[in-house]
Amino acid sequence: MHMTITDESDNRLRIVNALQLLHDQAVKDSTVGIPIAKVLETSGWSWHVAELAPAQTIAPHYHRHGDEIYFVLAGAGLIHTWPADESPAARHSQRVEAAATFSIAPQTVHQLENTGTTPLVLLFACSPDHLTADRVVVAAHKAS
Repeated sequence: MHMTITDESDNRLRIVNALQLLHDQAVKDSTVGIPIAKVLETSGWSWHVAELAPAQTIAPHYHRHGDEIYFVLAGAGLIHTWPADESPAARHSQRVEAAATFSIAPQTVHQLENTGTTPLVLLFACSPDHLTADRVVVAAHKAS
């Protein structure tokens, strides 16, 4: 059930069901290869929900400005990171699973990989231009 509640008197409250938005409104982001739906937009922040199918890996990319904050809603996988000015050989991998929260600093290449048997579902917050003008895709690197 999609739930939106807004306090019409001052517009200070909006409640949405992120998982329902993922199901109903997600659009495949062809740059990184996963469905993404916008959840909320606030001053300086955009909130999105995304899903990686089992065995799926997103295209490695980084952002020049602003942190990106993730919360794993379901599933398990790996987050691969390395400095944007270094090769993927400098990659560090960390396991993430439901309830994990992590942040990615600017100029950090990141690549999520679903290593589980169920979808890896993520809620993430970033600068509004992170999915457009401030996303730099780097040479494909097969996660392993």
